[in-house]
Amino acid sequence: NPVILWNHRWEYDKNPNLFFNTLFQLKKEKIKFSLIVVGKKYTQFPEIFSKARDLLKNEIIYFGYCESKSKYISLLNESDILPVTSNQDFFGISIMEAISCNCYPILPNRLTYPELFDIKKNKSIFYNSDKELKNKIISVITNLDYLKTQNINFKNKLIEKFDWQTMSIKYDSIFESYFT
Repeated sequence: NPVILWNHRWEYDKNPNLFFNTLFQLKKEKIKFSLIVVGKKYTQFPEIFSKARDLLKNEIIYFGYCESKSKYISLLNESDILPVTSNQDFFGISIMEAISCNCYPILPNRLTYPELFDIKKNKSIFYNSDKELKNKIISVITNLDYLKTQNINFKNKLIEKFDWQTMSIKYDSIFESYFT
């Protein structure tokens, strides 16, 4: 089964209700998937996580905080699809981490995402409504083999501008301009 990933903090601003309610609908429609849920969990967290743990218990591969970086990277590499539902995000490091491990992103057409991921070149990864999110997840599940073969170039185009090889040159140039 395709593996859907949640790798964000367990907070309301990441909109876990939309994420999990969409997965509940997929399960009800008998669409097969597996699930990895990792992220920082605080003393109080949205109750939808507990509900998801119960309702999606047969789909869950991993559910909880990851103590080791190597385990976290392993879980990302095991994942296929990253539906993002955040209501607040300034950059999205967890998204970059997942994409760099070949997860196919499905992003809201708002916040910083259209600028970071160049909506003009990557329109297919964006959604505008809750219904469109669900439909995109279904489409990615249905076409996952094809998308995975296309994903290497796609991934490189999405994140190459943030790669350290690129950024270090930019930083060096900026720092040198202040000292010359």
